[in-house]
Amino acid sequence: MHYTIVTESHEKGGFTARCVEIPKARGHGSTQGEAIARIKEEIEQVRQAQNAELHSIIASVHSEIIKIEVADSA
Repeated sequence: MHYTIVTESHEKGGFTARCVEIPKARGHGSTQGEAIARIKEEIEQVRQAQNAELHSIIASVHSEIIKIEVADSA
């Protein structure tokens, strides 16, 4: 997946990286590359938590995913 990252430099040094699609995800570092590496880790943690929550919801409601095929009408 692709995410939009905004980096900001600070007057006292260092960088902050923010993710537009996941506002709570932030990464800080002494260099821009470090801040980006940390935001990638944050995004991965958010995605893992979202996946775990989704699987928990699916399991709790005893739902089932079924694929069907529908014939074209002629």
